[in-house]
Amino acid sequence: MSGTTNPTLALARYAVSARAGDLPLAVEQMALRTFLNYLGCALGGARHESVETAVRALGQYSGPPAATAIGRGERYDILLASLVNSMSASVYSFDDTHAEAVVHPGGPVASALLALAETRPVSGAEFLLAFTLGAEVVCRVSKAISVAPARGVMGWVQTGIAAGIGAAVGVGKLLALDEQRLAWAIGIAACQAGGMRSLAHSMCFSFMAGQAAQSGLRAALLAEQGFTSSENALTSANGYTELYAEAANPAALTAGLGEHFEILSNTFKPYPCGVVIHPVIDACLEVGMKHAFDLRAIERIRIEVNSATLKLSDRQHPQDSFAGQASAQHWAAAALVDRAAGIAQSAPAKLRQPEIVALRDKIELAGDAALARDAAAVRITLASGEVLVQRVAHCRGAAERPMTDAELEQKFRDQAATALPAAEVEALVEACRTLSSQCDVGNIARRAAGRDLGNTAGA
Repeated sequence: MSGTTNPTLALARYAVSARAGDLPLAVEQMALRTFLNYLGCALGGARHESVETAVRALGQYSGPPAATAIGRGERYDILLASLVNSMSASVYSFDDTHAEAVVHPGGPVASALLALAETRPVSGAEFLLAFTLGAEVVCRVSKAISVAPARGVMGWVQTGIAAGIGAAVGVGKLLALDEQRLAWAIGIAACQAGGMRSLAHSMCFSFMAGQAAQSGLRAALLAEQGFTSSENALTSANGYTELYAEAANPAALTAGLGEHFEILSNTFKPYPCGVVIHPVIDACLEVGMKHAFDLRAIERIRIEVNSATLKLSDRQHPQDSFAGQASAQHWAAAALVDRAAGIAQSAPAKLRQPEIVALRDKIELAGDAALARDAAAVRITLASGEVLVQRVAHCRGAAERPMTDAELEQKFRDQAATALPAAEVEALVEACRTLSSQCDVGNIARRAAGRDLGNTAGA
């Protein structure tokens, strides 16, 4: 399909013609892993202050309570539910990440689809196909504007500007839109694309992912009713790729479509922070396991990272949890002090813990263009003059060192346990394992409801 002159229509045509039986087994398995990871992250993030604030502001204006707010026990109209669930899934930076584009496709696409699936029976096979198609489009759109030979703009948050388009395609597939209407849905979603990196260290961080889910769902619903856009919103003059990239690579939109699947390059995070910080955490945890030393004896720490990582995560003393999630110095210090790197280490109290603050003061972060994005080197100098060195070539969760199914399921259990009883957690693990054979995917959302706090909109 790479020969077409209109990639927007090519993507729409492919999605319309795709059938569940067309998916290779490896693609289906990766989609199942991605969905499991999404659902766990949504359960784990459901009570974050960003989500609580959004619900407090918008819940009272919700329309008919048609869809579940995962982990909250509340029900809202499908547009608000998609926003809330996508925010929950992204708020701790624990979501899936495409290895090349560093975009997070799973949350926005799954949230939009799951909300719709509560309004009509959707089989697991239908859902899994729509989810895979939506994630595929997210990654291809992001690659077209950010991965070499494209030159991206650092200021855009890729999930904010690309994920809504994929969500529109996934929802459009469930709605059985024809080729023209699905192309319109792509354009409607593209005109809502947005997400500024300057706002990523605030509640707007998860809101960008939430808005992507909501905008994609909205776009497909509008297109279903004949709301028009363009049949070539992505690559026309003054269109999406021209505006969102310094230099676009439109070929990425359709190259190998139906034969090469971008979801196979999806990765999963063992730590709830920016993925570029993960090699730093690994190195600090490993040096702590290999050597017995008194933290008070540390004179200085030098951490070498990829130059892009330096730009994205050099925050010596973050003042709130949003900045803390993107601070290499904080996660390095917390990993050395606590010998752990989980959601607890992102709490505001950890940012102010004296031992962690003192250690951050001793950290020098240095950029090295020769280091891969998933690599890091940590050099700890002790008062005795002893130097401890730990290098990580590929961090845990990277494409070269992926999380196993068992590790992903444990990650799910750890997060889901904050919202659900143990028996329900295990039932959801099994439902995700057997997603393709489920008769009604909406039941998964309802089982993941969690504790009802008395939401009036859902009464």
